[in-house]
Amino acid sequence: MKFNAKVSMSEFGFASSAQAPAFEAGHEFMQYVAPKKDYFFRQELLRPLMNWLYTPCGDSALLVGPTGSGKSSLVEQLTARLNWPCLTVSAHSRMEMPELTGYNLPVTDPVSGDLNTKFVDGPLTRAMRHGFVFVLDEYDTLDPAVTVGLHAVLEGRPLVIAENGGEVVPPHPNFRFVACGNTAGQSDDHGHYTATLQQNLASLDRFRVWEVPYLTAEHEVRTIVSALPQLPPELAEKMVVVANSVRFQHQGLGGDYLSVTLSTRTVLRWARIACGYTQLGASQNPIQDALNESLLNRCDKVQKLAITKIAQSVFGGHWKIQNGSSDDLPF
Repeated sequence: MKFNAKVSMSEFGFASSAQAPAFEAGHEFMQYVAPKKDYFFRQELLRPLMNWLYTPCGDSALLVGPTGSGKSSLVEQLTARLNWPCLTVSAHSRMEMPELTGYNLPVTDPVSGDLNTKFVDGPLTRAMRHGFVFVLDEYDTLDPAVTVGLHAVLEGRPLVIAENGGEVVPPHPNFRFVACGNTAGQSDDHGHYTATLQQNLASLDRFRVWEVPYLTAEHEVRTIVSALPQLPPELAEKMVVVANSVRFQHQGLGGDYLSVTLSTRTVLRWARIACGYTQLGASQNPIQDALNESLLNRCDKVQKLAITKIAQSVFGGHWKIQNGSSDDLPF
């Protein structure tokens, strides 16, 4: 595939006549192109990431940020607008190289009935052969020994597959490797992300690194209202105020400390459930019940009480409807 098309920067939400190189829609790997979703692109992240996509110069990319801040979705939605195939895989501490590169699997010859083995490409091998963007999510949970085995791939050199007779797979010119993690590979000082592991310094040296923080309050409200037009902006604003208060205490900046946080992903879930309850008339207290299901039911009693008090103070009368009806809610 070649960049035979152009996409307007307006596709990314920017008022600009500039265009970016893209692949033509309808190519043979369109099933690997992520479906377009409503996504707020931050210019300070989009520009350097696009610069890397077009001119990686032998580097891989590492996106670091708190849970639910939009790291992997940034890559998926960027590549979706460029019609660039993208494969996302979630890492884990027991992941081994064959899960990425491929396996020898038993197959039966349809003519002779003999049992043979056939090598089947793993997601990384497939991405390297055909020029996909490969996203390894939760990268910092990976065993550092496995990461060391990826060094050649991370710096743009061929992949050698021992399981397939030592096959050498050179990277397609369009192949890109993106890692996403909650830490920068130096473990987690606060204990928020208990499955993360300290990564090899030589591995980290092969990445360009970007931080992906939570959205600003204004942009987070815009994202929520865009995803749920039926939700009044004033309620979305209150949800974001609650979220930022929880995040503030999660970081230990407000005197009290919370071990849980309210990510943008969770705020969207909270808003969706609240809207669903309200539209169906299935709850007397939709905002409260939705927050319980989205976050509070997995908190201990102390944290549940603390977050409930924050929400009560922000929402006031909308938090709990005294007359037993949600008809008074403005959505």
